[in-house]
Formats: sequence, C-alpha cells, structure tokens
Amino acid sequence: MKTVLITGGTSGIGLATAETLVQAGWQVAVIGRYPEKTQAFASAYPQIKTYVGDMSKVAEINRVMALIAADLGHLDAFFANAGLGTFKPFNDISEADFDREVDLNYKGTFFALQAAARLMSAGSSLVINTSWTYHRGLKTSSLYSSTKSAIAYLTKNLALELGEQGIRVNAVSPGYTNSTQFNEQNIAPERLKHMLDRVPLGRFANATEIANVVAFLLSDKASYVNGQDIIIDGGMTVTHAEPEV
Repeated sequence: MKTVLITGGTSGIGLATAETLVQAGWQVAVIGRYPEKTQAFASAYPQIKTYVGDMSKVAEINRVMALIAADLGHLDAFFANAGLGTFKPFNDISEADFDREVDLNYKGTFFALQAAARLMSAGSSLVINTSWTYHRGLKTSSLYSSTKSAIAYLTKNLALELGEQGIRVNAVSPGYTNSTQFNEQNIAPERLKHMLDRVPLGRFANATEIANVVAFLLSDKASYVNGQDIIIDGGMTVTHAEPEV
C-alpha cells in the first residue's frame, strides 16, 4: 500500500484528493491547520491519519513532519496543497499581508517539500498546487500570483534536482473550482456570468476533477511525467484576452 501526505487536506481540493486516493487504495495522511476542524475531520474520516500543524512556520513543519516520520516511516507521495489568497489592489497590500501569504504559500511550501523529500526514495512523487492566476494577469492578484509563480518555478528546479534521485515533481494549476467559500451558488449573478464567459466549458470545476489529475500525477501511471504544470481550468487560459467583436 502506498502512502501519501496532503497539506491543507481537510477541505476543498485537499479533501477531494484524500477521498480519491483512499478509494484507490492508498494510505492517506493529512495535515490541517486548525485543531477543532482537524479533529472533526478525523472523526468523519477514521481511515485517514490526521495531524495538526501550521505550515507557515518552519518549526511547526519540522515538528509535525517528525511525528509523521515516526508514524509512517516513509512517504511515496506528497501533495503540497496548503495555501491562502489575499486579493487587494497593489497599493493596499500591507507588510502583514505580504508576510502572511509568503510564509504559507512560498516559505511553508518550500520547507514542507524539503521535509517530505527526505522521507522519499526513487519512484516517489511530489505535486504542488499552484494556480491559473500566475499564467494570466488578474487585477488584485499581485501578491497571490507572485507567490504561486515562485512555487511554479520551484517545481521545475526540483524536477531537475530530485529527478536525479528518481523523485518526480509536478504541479497543478486549478482554474475556478467550487468550494465551500467560493462557488457558483454564492457569487453574484452578474459577476458569475462575466467569469463563466471566460471559460469555454462554461462552468466551475468540482474539486474531484482537480483531485483526479493530482492522483494521476502522484501515481505510477505518470511515471515519466516530471517538471510539468498541468493547467485544469476548462480552457480559460487559452481564450482571447477580450471577447471577439
């Protein structure tokens, strides 16, 4: 049985990936940031090993990864999914905003990948959750997109370095994806229409559709896929910048 660890695994794309991999016969472990939410998750999913850790703090990453190493011994796969988004005009972004986002999206991802790779051997796989936003310009996304750009470039570097050890590194860039906080039902109709007009498939993704791609990249079915960023956006990033006249 293969073992996978997922950060930000108690909701959204992380949860969908955990469910998908459990169904595929994997031993799944997740890290959640909030103790109460993670405990509720553990009660709902007793077959999944759960850990609490703040992935924006290196000391916390080292602490929780030491527990995981003691419990699991090794990892066959790791999905670096934890992240947050601050969407403000460039001139309104504070140092606190910057530090909070960089600490989780870039620094936390960097050191979580480092810790996970130390538990891996040839044939293992890492997947990083980036975003469609760094592929195209998006107002109010200067901070979020720049952190995602950083880890997207990290994907390519690690594919070279860890590839020499037989460890594959890839990324996924999800487009609009339904979640509890952000979905087609809670967006104002006019804004939703504007968003969907940019998506050739005319809808948001479900989290499971993203999870299926992550599961493929983590599996041996993708054994020769390395250093790639798979955009899963219904075709949004290949559309014209403006509607045709």
